[in-house]
Amino acid sequence: MSYSKIPQLANFTKMIMASSDDLITVVDKQGIIIAMNPAVGRLLRVNVEKLIGLPIIQTVYQGRKFDYQGKYLSPIIETLETGREFKDKEVGIQAPLLLSDFICRTTTGILRDSSGKLAGVYCYDKDITKCRSLERKNENLLDKINTQQLQTVLAFSEAIGARDDYTRGHSERVAEYAQMITAAMGLQELNELVYVASLVHDVGKIGIPEHILNKPARLSEEEFQRIKDHPIIGANILKQIDTFSYLVSIVRAHHERFDGSGYPDGLIAEEIPLISRIIAVADAFEAMTSDRSYRERFSIDYAVEELKRCAGSQFDPRIVSHFVTLVCGNGLEKGFTQP
Repeated sequence: MSYSKIPQLANFTKMIMASSDDLITVVDKQGIIIAMNPAVGRLLRVNVEKLIGLPIIQTVYQGRKFDYQGKYLSPIIETLETGREFKDKEVGIQAPLLLSDFICRTTTGILRDSSGKLAGVYCYDKDITKCRSLERKNENLLDKINTQQLQTVLAFSEAIGARDDYTRGHSERVAEYAQMITAAMGLQELNELVYVASLVHDVGKIGIPEHILNKPARLSEEEFQRIKDHPIIGANILKQIDTFSYLVSIVRAHHERFDGSGYPDGLIAEEIPLISRIIAVADAFEAMTSDRSYRERFSIDYAVEELKRCAGSQFDPRIVSHFVTLVCGNGLEKGFTQP
């Protein structure tokens, strides 16, 4: 059945245009406005009935087709003059009648007569200005939260260092080494996560007595068992803070061993979170190349050999391989400054 034989069609179309919050405009092949719905009038603060029969360039854009960069100000004009149609494209409209920025998803199309010749162009705009504004506010809020979160992490790191002479500066160096590993493995997208996780990996030491942390001799078996509690304590601390929940499993597992002989859960290989495995290598290297309360630091060469010896048992061999290559294979051992 031909639509022209439906008498109510014109009224139905008019009703849809009148009730829609989206902007609908139709111009003929000369750019004369032949249809425009009230939503456009509300945006431009004009009576659209007074615009019907007038050129869109003069009435809406005050005679201007292009912006200062030579780009079309209006998608409908661009479609009319170039034949280029748009499909749900996000654009920012710059019309002199607009009081503020207007961002929309615009769709334009060519209307043809019965012989297939250009008869006009329609434009359908969905207003997403408020949506984009809200997204920007959320992004700003997220940036603020991330900044506050990092400040909290740094505060944790300082708190640990204040109680443990050895730990002071340790977490920062572990974070640096861990980031170097992620870069060497081509996992730059993990840089921020591995940095934050490294800074708080020893947060559980807050719950360990200072006489154990700073003991100038080797720990007794009982004291070592107390030290082994710090991944659990750290995980429990972070569990109380919603924004740190993603760090809980990483911190809990940073003393797990690749062969399953680690603590506290005896995880094996891939069961151990990747970030925990990376921190384990960085942590061991930093520990070996730093002075401890009961011994002096080892050389970088010794630390590298020890990592290689323990690859596959204590450490993920793939991570060790990348780190050793980074330190020795490219001569970067000269760039490692010991504390």
